[in-house]
Amino acid sequence: MKFKRLSVLLTLMLAFSTFFTTFAFAEENIDKPNLVALGDSITFGLNLEAGQTKASPNAFPSLIADGEFDVTNTGVPGLTSLQLAAKLSNPDEGTILALKSADIFTLYIGGNDLLQATGISQILKSPVPVNLTPEQQIALVETAMKAAEGIAKNLQDSIDAIRLQNEHAPIILYNLYNPIPDIPESVNPFIHGLHILGNQIINGVNTTFINPIENREDGIFLADAYTPFNGNQAQLMIPGDVHPNLNGHQALAEAANAPLGLILMEEVAFDLSPATTEETTGPISIEVLSGNQKVLAMRWLESEKPLTAEAFYDENGSEIGNVINENKFEVTENGTYYVYMMDSLYRESVSTITIKNIKLASPTPTPVPTPTPAPTPVPTPVTSAPVPQVKATGYAIPNTASPAFNFVAVGSVVLLAGFVTLQVQRRRRQDA
Repeated sequence: MKFKRLSVLLTLMLAFSTFFTTFAFAEENIDKPNLVALGDSITFGLNLEAGQTKASPNAFPSLIADGEFDVTNTGVPGLTSLQLAAKLSNPDEGTILALKSADIFTLYIGGNDLLQATGISQILKSPVPVNLTPEQQIALVETAMKAAEGIAKNLQDSIDAIRLQNEHAPIILYNLYNPIPDIPESVNPFIHGLHILGNQIINGVNTTFINPIENREDGIFLADAYTPFNGNQAQLMIPGDVHPNLNGHQALAEAANAPLGLILMEEVAFDLSPATTEETTGPISIEVLSGNQKVLAMRWLESEKPLTAEAFYDENGSEIGNVINENKFEVTENGTYYVYMMDSLYRESVSTITIKNIKLASPTPTPVPTPTPAPTPVPTPVTSAPVPQVKATGYAIPNTASPAFNFVAVGSVVLLAGFVTLQVQRRRRQDA
């Protein structure tokens, strides 16, 4: 995975390490994923520090996954669900930028709606205990459920507005916790009664209006704030306050870690689209349709065998495959192509496409060789038989003899003839 080529691990909490393997190999020169936190004073981390003028670095959004996100905390103390929906539906430039940049969202809202509708915040501040009759308690629950209908609508409007700016980033939606501590009746019957009433209201709101949102559309994941706080308000909340203390914010962060593990186990979705399905002789461009999600890596391989994300790394963790630029690549041959993608949450996925419409070029016909004509026979020249020569006796005179040699030869013959004549004449004189 992309994370295998990276040298420094993003450390996530040990209890959920099996869920966060896709985070575990983030490279130091790659930015952390961006978490945008939307909500009220709970998200803001109100009263965690004295004289707060901005969101607390100790609020739960900064504690999720042991702080391995770059957090943009947009929490506003006193914000209602209606106000948040209006803010997101008519976003200013800064809000648009935050929404578009998010790799993941947290959304905690609705507590102020209930406190205002039921007047419980005033009841809690009253120096004199307020004893509610059964009828008043029933009316209070009905008022709370009426307000919860508005919370559910405003939550859906907020989600729709988020999706207009950011289609794919997961949203971790918190349900509400009961802020009234569980004090024994023998110690404080007034607070004990309010705690029971609060449980009735919060359970109804969560079960009927908030929890079902998770199942209505993809990309929404529920974080259960109610369960860890139920019965533990004294340990998790600021005394005399409806806001969590440091332990409470840690509990809220841990509530997000469970759905975060599910998010990271999901494969990022994308499609592949060929430029044409008609028969063609040219190369085909394949487009990777990744939507508006941020992509860290994108590569392709051709293979006759199925490939998983593991196939895009060698045994040393080095990347394998052809890098895809601008979400497109070209192929020149029919075959099955696998595309690997990793998004900004380090989630991986592999998609495949089979190309069959590239027409193979007709082979160039092999020219028939022109037969080589038989060579014209060259007539053998008739050579006349040599004229027989009479073999001369005596010394043969070479054909190449010079005239001087000829004179010598003739002179020798003449001398010989003169010598013979002289001998004949001498013999005749003797006989006379």
